[in-house]
Amino acid sequence: MGQGTSQVNVQSSTKFASNSDILENFNNRALKQITVTELVSFKNKLGRNLHERITSEELSKWLNMPPDAVLLREFFYNFVQVLSNFPLMKNSYEDITGVGMLKAIILTSTERCKKYVKSKNYDQLKLWFIALSVPKTIKEDPNMSSCSSDENFDVAYILSTFDGIDIDELSVPFIYMVHFISWLLVLTTHCPISNCKLENIPMFDHWNSYVKSARTIVRSMGMADESSCIEYEQFAHTVRSIAPHIFDPLARIMEHLLFTDDELVDVLSRNNEQLISSRVFNPELLAQIFTALPNQLPTYHLQQLYLGRDHGFSMRSFQAKVFKWGAPTILLLYGKRILNDEKYSTKNTRFRKFLHEYPKLKLSGMNTEIEEMYPAKSKIILAVYVSNPWKITNKDFFGGPHTTIVQLSPFQEVFRSSQRDTLYFNTIGGGIGIGNKQPMIKPTIKCYSPGNVSLTMDSSLEFAVLRNLGQGGTLKPGSVVGDKEFEVKMLLQDVEVWGCGGERELDEQLKRWEWEESEAKRRQQINLRGIGEDRALLEMAGIVGQAQSGGSV
Repeated sequence: MGQGTSQVNVQSSTKFASNSDILENFNNRALKQITVTELVSFKNKLGRNLHERITSEELSKWLNMPPDAVLLREFFYNFVQVLSNFPLMKNSYEDITGVGMLKAIILTSTERCKKYVKSKNYDQLKLWFIALSVPKTIKEDPNMSSCSSDENFDVAYILSTFDGIDIDELSVPFIYMVHFISWLLVLTTHCPISNCKLENIPMFDHWNSYVKSARTIVRSMGMADESSCIEYEQFAHTVRSIAPHIFDPLARIMEHLLFTDDELVDVLSRNNEQLISSRVFNPELLAQIFTALPNQLPTYHLQQLYLGRDHGFSMRSFQAKVFKWGAPTILLLYGKRILNDEKYSTKNTRFRKFLHEYPKLKLSGMNTEIEEMYPAKSKIILAVYVSNPWKITNKDFFGGPHTTIVQLSPFQEVFRSSQRDTLYFNTIGGGIGIGNKQPMIKPTIKCYSPGNVSLTMDSSLEFAVLRNLGQGGTLKPGSVVGDKEFEVKMLLQDVEVWGCGGERELDEQLKRWEWEESEAKRRQQINLRGIGEDRALLEMAGIVGQAQSGGSV
């Protein structure tokens, strides 16, 4: 692959005499990307000159990281340090300063980053991976210049090549990535908006559970294991295909630094941690689901509708508890893999009957792949997001265009709908099917008709089969398993359905968050005449003065 490149729309004639000039230019550009009120709030939090050093202890305290999270604190501090040296990241030795911190805040926000680098196509994900990996891989002599010739002082060249860094030489150890992803999952639960309070909130009480969820995501990066390192292509493919929203909370926690303590607010959504509690479902799994689902889906205000363990494993109980809910739902399946069909069918006559009704799949050379992806002792957890209300469909289908199967364990995978209606709820013996055709049911025979990519549950909610055979069905193949043809049979141990808030509840939540943020902005308003020495800095940066009214967001 060679050096990483990114299409950057900047003036190709923009050249500088030295690295110092480049950094000064991008430092000043960063100051112009921050509003006056944000800059003053940040300066108040900093408590000193913008050019003084920020320590790891200070950054960790501001972001409410626990003192014993040594690996996470050091790893994230290195991440910020690389971004603070942007665009000369190859030799990131300069300490993090207030200005460097502002650069890191900008570079973790998609909208701010586009304006900062003056490109709508800038590869922000590649930038983040470089920041995650550079401190541990390619540090060289600190006296070396990042650019080797006058020609390379061209800003367009530096931006498009990420300072000449070869992305193929970079990697992140498995355990470091796990801790970083765990933190992002914690923030997904506890930091839904930029100006929410974090102090005295028990964010890390269930840290080990978040680590467990993070491991399943990181395992999807090339089926990595504890001793491996994650390379960029594996990282980028996984994030873009199965966890496209995993980095959303990163921008929010970084922008958290642009608010003083009296500008922060309590956020009710964190109460989901207390509301979501069952043998299967918890805030960690919900945060994991959030990484995969399309943004802005109404998944807040979850309400427990059906627990098979409490209400009975039957279609009738399912229907009685779920069908009155007129909004989206999440169906959760928890079970263990049936390793040997013939052996298990001799002990379980119901499974033997199910095998007779479910078409046998003949594949060669698949056992090794299955064993690697689905270890014998691992639990399989599937979450199915159903955007439309449930209904009886003995002949037709329902489900809506956003129907999605998210596998949460033993690794994360996503199977998305390729058309509107992909589900049936068959009350005459057909069970529940996602991605299937309707089963054939006659007085003397029953035969399931699984699709190329499908999830089939029998009418007793005892068995389920996940199949992935490639393109051609109503569900798209998984992005991690790709063209691997396989089928996994499960003995279901728990089946749950949780109701998501409808559009009205979502609108109310979003309006409340907008109001909270606008209130914080209002409290940020200041008398510029009271800024004192900071005003000179703002005028030098071109933020105020000369008929300026403030920086751009």
